[in-house]
Amino acid sequence: MEYRMTPEEDYVFDVSGYLILKKVLSQDEVNRHRASIEAKGSSGQSALSDAFQNLRDHPALVSCVRQLVGENAILDRGPCLLKHEDQNLSLNGGNEPREASRSYYQKNQVRFCQGLKAVWALSDLNPGDGGLVLVPASHKGQVAPPPELLNGTEDLGVVNQPSLEAGDLLLLVESLIHGVQPCKSNATPLLVAFEYSAEKAARGSKPKDPPPDWLDELNPEQKVVMAGSGQPDAATILKSNGRSCVLENGAGVYHPSTLAPDPDCGIDSREFFLWDLCGHLVLRNVMDSGWLASANSAIDASSDRIKVGGSPANGSNILGGTGVPSLHGLLELPKPHCDPFRKMIADPAVVQRLTWMMGSGFLLRNIRAICSVKGTAGHRLHSGAEPVRPSNGYLMQNGRAYCEAVNVAWQLHEVGPADGGFMCIPGSHRAGYPLPPSFINCDETRYVIRHVELAAGDVVLFLAGAQTHGAYPWTSDKGRRAVLIGYGSRNMA
Repeated sequence: MEYRMTPEEDYVFDVSGYLILKKVLSQDEVNRHRASIEAKGSSGQSALSDAFQNLRDHPALVSCVRQLVGENAILDRGPCLLKHEDQNLSLNGGNEPREASRSYYQKNQVRFCQGLKAVWALSDLNPGDGGLVLVPASHKGQVAPPPELLNGTEDLGVVNQPSLEAGDLLLLVESLIHGVQPCKSNATPLLVAFEYSAEKAARGSKPKDPPPDWLDELNPEQKVVMAGSGQPDAATILKSNGRSCVLENGAGVYHPSTLAPDPDCGIDSREFFLWDLCGHLVLRNVMDSGWLASANSAIDASSDRIKVGGSPANGSNILGGTGVPSLHGLLELPKPHCDPFRKMIADPAVVQRLTWMMGSGFLLRNIRAICSVKGTAGHRLHSGAEPVRPSNGYLMQNGRAYCEAVNVAWQLHEVGPADGGFMCIPGSHRAGYPLPPSFINCDETRYVIRHVELAAGDVVLFLAGAQTHGAYPWTSDKGRRAVLIGYGSRNMA
């Protein structure tokens, strides 16, 4: 029976740009393929070893390629052993500028994955080992990644190394930002890669008719645009002013745009990239120690106003716990207890970001303090971009972000890696598939859910309606304290 991707796998691949199928190969198959490869080595496409041929023709891979790329998918490159080949740490891919021959998009339940890389793990790859790394959700980005991310000098907190076991199969969109880093363990992991293309987007060597005799009669500008010059790989740039053509020196891509960066816009390019990539943004150290102290003192003095609501876990065993304690009416507390919260309403750091996220005219819609104690229930995953509604829309157009609802969470206590609290699915604001029911209660998490660690004084801005988010149960002896403020754009009633 042909392997069919599940709704969970469709969602994960669409949102994150990659999918790990666990234990596709048995241990006996892994051992046999390893022995064959180590004995013969890679001999290229012309004379595949038995191991490479068996991996290429494995029914699960063949079926997934057919589902993701299409019936006429072409093996573009491979097999090759995936390893770090040079001294730099650069990453490749990204969806900006768009490269149609490696693009991914999904519309009306039809998926178009123009380029797909399949990686077989024939040995374990543990976190921190080095090897294959990637940036989840970057296959749908509409903002150019910062140079320091691509050249490997900074990971910006978004570069992940997938954890693989021998026998796993990893599938990733070619436009996903990814690369191979130096191995940090004693043994180099054995990863075998194949690259596939849609029929019309194939880059591999294909038979070409010999050039016609008259080709030499053309001028250099005419020769550049003749078919058979290795498209869609970069060729010599041909420019025109509408009256004459000129050839640039060297190969490359020139694609004119009507947009130019505005140096006076006040937008930090790294923040803009992270917001577009993930759907949330962390601002560090917005609150100083005095502000934190007054806010926490105000909540302590108003403890009699804290009300415990119901559990938002919706029956989930993973998220279960007691009801969530909340303090409402923060802006109406008696002086001076209202002051630290009124200061949050139009804080300059937040206003600056909300302005480029939503445009001017945004309004505060609601505010409360979350005052969880150890054992307080988590909140099941909710919101998301599918189906699209006015309140959960996210759009990037003409260099501007259009967000209709943004939540701002002010952290009054530290949030450690195992404490619980805010979690989200980065990239879910562009989901083309509905959130699978098994994900809602965190019964199924795969590797797409991210828990965000925070320091007291940090602020998290996240897409209230577009990004899928929730909260893990609170497990720390020190309570969770966060002031949650919801803002709506001028377009929403």
